[in-house]
Amino acid sequence: MSVQRKQIILNEIAFWKKNKLLPEHYCDFLTALYAQGEEVEDERKEKSSKSSQALLAKKKMNKTFLYVTLGIITALLIASLIVITTAAFIPIIAAGIAICIFLYIAIKLAKTKSLMMPLLFVFSALLLLGISFKVWDVYFNDYPLVLIGLMIGNCLLWLFSGLLMKLVYFSISGIVGTALILFYFLKFYL
Repeated sequence: MSVQRKQIILNEIAFWKKNKLLPEHYCDFLTALYAQGEEVEDERKEKSSKSSQALLAKKKMNKTFLYVTLGIITALLIASLIVITTAAFIPIIAAGIAICIFLYIAIKLAKTKSLMMPLLFVFSALLLLGISFKVWDVYFNDYPLVLIGLMIGNCLLWLFSGLLMKLVYFSISGIVGTALILFYFLKFYL
C-alpha cells in the first residue's frame, strides 16, 4: 500500500474517531492496523499541540510587548510633563494627542471586551492628571485653588467615567480622590 493511500485511510479513521462515527477502540485498532504499529496519530497530535502552544505563546508575547510599550510611552510622556520646563506646551500637546489616540483605540476595543481597553483608559486618566498638574505649574502656579479645582475635575471625570462605563476602579478612585481633596480644602482653607 502506498504511503499516500495509507495517510488518507489514517486521516479518515481519525475523522471517524473525532466525530464518534465508530467506537474509539475500533478506531484505535484500525489505526494500529493501517499504521503497521507506528505511532502516526500520536506524532500528529503532538506536532499540532506543539504548534498551537507556540502560536499561543507568540500571541501572549505580542500582547505583553504591546502592554509594556504602552506603559513605557505613558511613563515617558508623564516624565516629559515633569521634566521639560522651557517649552512646556510641547509635552502638553504630545500627552493630549496620546490621550486622544488611547481613547480612540479603547472605544474601538470596547466591543471585544479586551484587557487593553481598561488599560488604555487608565493610561489616559494618568496622562490627563499629568497635563492638569503641568498646566497649573506653568500658567497658574500662584493660585493653589486652581490646582484644587483641576484635581476635583479629574476626580469627577473618573467618577462619571466609571459609572458610565461600569469600571469600578474609576468610580472608587473618583469618590476617594474627591473626598480627600475636599477634606484637604476644608481643613486648610476654611
